[in-house]
Amino acid sequence: KYIPVFSIKRDILPEDLLGRQTSVINTHEISDYLSRKVVMVTGAGGSIGSCLCRQIVTFNPKEVLLFDHNENDVYYLSIELLKKYPHITFRNVFGDVRDIGLLKHVFSFYKPEVVFHTAAHKHVPLMEENPVAATKNNVIGSRNLIYAADHYQVERFILISTDKAVNPTNVMGMTKRVIEMILQSKAKQSKTKFM
Repeated sequence: KYIPVFSIKRDILPEDLLGRQTSVINTHEISDYLSRKVVMVTGAGGSIGSCLCRQIVTFNPKEVLLFDHNENDVYYLSIELLKKYPHITFRNVFGDVRDIGLLKHVFSFYKPEVVFHTAAHKHVPLMEENPVAATKNNVIGSRNLIYAADHYQVERFILISTDKAVNPTNVMGMTKRVIEMILQSKAKQSKTKFM
């Protein structure tokens, strides 16, 4: 007869593995700054950006700008979102955050009120092999976006960063840390709420 050495009295929860208290999300506060607003998501077609878009639409924004350089990902995401949320306007913006002319056009024409910036090169081994590409995209592109948000007086700018930026030991982490520092510096002198 098999006798278990131990028995689990309940299912294991994600909170058991966190090593910290769980965060409580204030959905009322989020709704206050997303509802009926023009929201732009850079890197909208990526894994983080598309997941964020699926969450943003539940707060009933007026319009969502799906900004990405990958047309297929944005195309399929926009079809998915249009089917589920026909009352929300979706705009597909194909381009690169390094393109200042495009950013000027997008910010002046669509007038986004909230920007979620997820567009970044994130794969550590690839960025170790391509530090110039990582710097151009993650630092220069992000800086362009931060300056545009400030210039066009966006209400809120949310930078999606990474734990790799806390104590950077690789190219990707360093690029994200540099942009965090630029964002913090701009936040001190801007009406835009940089987060």
